[in-house]
Amino acid sequence: MPASESRRERRAALQAQYNTKLAIGGGGYGQGNVNSKPATGTHPGVNPFMMPKASGLTQISQMFPNNYYIEWDLSSWRAACDQAIKMGFPISYSTLVSWVYESSPFVQSLFNALGDGLTQIPVFVTDMKGNRMDDITSEICSQRWFVELRKEILFAKFWGFTGINFDPLNNKIYKYPMQQLDPINRLLKQSTYNFSDGVDFFKTPNLLFVQPSTNYESFLGWMQPITRMFIQQNLNSMNWIQAGKRLAFPLLTIQYPAVDGAVNNENDMINPYRLEAENYAANMDPSKTLLTPYVTDQNGNIQTSLIVDSKDTNAKQGAHKIYQEFNADGKNEVREMILGGTLTGDAGKFGTKGLGGVHMDKLETVIRARNEEVLAVLNDTADFARKLPMFYKDFPKEFKFDINRTKEFDIEEISALSKSATENKLQLTAKFFIKYGLDAEDIQEAPEPVKIPVNDTESLSVSIAKPNRSVFDALKKKDIY
Repeated sequence: MPASESRRERRAALQAQYNTKLAIGGGGYGQGNVNSKPATGTHPGVNPFMMPKASGLTQISQMFPNNYYIEWDLSSWRAACDQAIKMGFPISYSTLVSWVYESSPFVQSLFNALGDGLTQIPVFVTDMKGNRMDDITSEICSQRWFVELRKEILFAKFWGFTGINFDPLNNKIYKYPMQQLDPINRLLKQSTYNFSDGVDFFKTPNLLFVQPSTNYESFLGWMQPITRMFIQQNLNSMNWIQAGKRLAFPLLTIQYPAVDGAVNNENDMINPYRLEAENYAANMDPSKTLLTPYVTDQNGNIQTSLIVDSKDTNAKQGAHKIYQEFNADGKNEVREMILGGTLTGDAGKFGTKGLGGVHMDKLETVIRARNEEVLAVLNDTADFARKLPMFYKDFPKEFKFDINRTKEFDIEEISALSKSATENKLQLTAKFFIKYGLDAEDIQEAPEPVKIPVNDTESLSVSIAKPNRSVFDALKKKDIY
C-alpha cells in the first residue's frame, strides 16, 4: 500500500473520530458531555422566539370594515406582557411599547409633561447636615448628562424598567433597548436571545438599572395599560377610516344589459356593454363605482339583478361620535392615571380660572411626587450614590441630592400674606422677598414719611396748595382748554 494512501486513511479515521465526538458532545457553549446522546428529529421550522402574525388577505380581513393590516390586537398584547412578566423576555413587549410611543403624539405628550415639569425643579448636592455644596452642584447637577439621567429615571415609571449607561466624563448617557435587558436577573444580556450570559448592572460602575416596582401587577409600568388602550383606539380609528371610505361618499352606479348574445372571434360569449361600463368606471373612480347588469321585461322596463338602496350608502347623522367618544374617554382615563385626576380633564370647550388652578395644583403635586422617587434612586447608597464618586477626585464621602422644599408663593399669596401681617402689626423682612425670587439689589428701605407740625399753619397751607406729585400724576393727560 502506498504511503500516501495510508496517510489519507489515517486522516479519514481521525476525522471520523472527531466528528463522532462532536455529535456526542454537541456544540455551543461549554464542554459537551461524552455520555450524552445526540439529539434526534428535525430542525424547528419556526423561530420559537418570534410571534408570527397573519399577513395578506384572509377570510376575516376581507370582511368589512377590517380591510387593513392589524399591527396588534388584545391577544398579541396579552402574549407580549406574559412573556415579559413570567419569563423576563421583553422582546415582543419592547416592540409593542416602541410602536405605541412612535405612533401616538398623545403618549409622547405625557412623557414631555412629566419630563419638562421635573427638570424645572432645581436639584443640588448637600452634605449630611443639609449644607449646600455649590462647587459640586455646578459640576454635576447642571450638566446635560445629569438632567437627561433624571428624566430617564422618571420614564422608568412608564417602561416598568430601564437600563442606563451614564458617562459624566463625556457628558452623555445611553438608554439600552428594552429587548437587551433581563428584568428578573437585572442583566444587560450578551445578545438579544441570550438567557445566561450578560453584564450585572449592580457590579458595573457606569451602569444603572431602574425598576420602580417589582410587584407582579405593576411589573411593566404605566405602558402596560396605555398600550392596551392604544390598541383599542387604533382599531377604533382604523374602523372609522374604513367606514368613512365606504359610507361618507355617494357611490356611482353604472348599469349595462345583462345578456347581449355577442361572441368573439373564438365563439366565446362576451358582453361588450360590460366592457364599455368597466371602461367608464376605470376612467371615473374605480374605487367607488358600482357596476350592475340589468334585463328588460316584456314592457321594456329595466330590471337590475342587484338593487342598490341609496340610504345604505350614506352615513347616519352623528355616527362618528361612537368612535370619537370612545377615543376621548380612553385618553381621559390614561391622562388621569399619569397626571392625576383633574377637573379639567374633560371640561369641554370652556373652562374657568378656578378649574385651571385646581388642575395646576394637582399637576404640581404629581410632579413633586415623581421627583421624590427620582431622588430616592439618585441617593441610593448601594447603587448610584456609590458609583458616582468613582468619576471624580476628592469627592466627599457623605452627600445627597436634594431640592428646596420651602413653599413657593405666587404674587397674590404674598400680597395676602403681607396684608395679614400688617393687620397684626408685623411686616415681612427683605430675606422673605429674596427667598421668593427678588434680588437683594431690588429691595431697599422706604424713606421716612415727612411729619407736618400741627401748629405750623403756613406749612400746612403750602402742602395743601402744592401737593407732592407722584409717578401716576406724571402719567395723567394734560387738560386742554
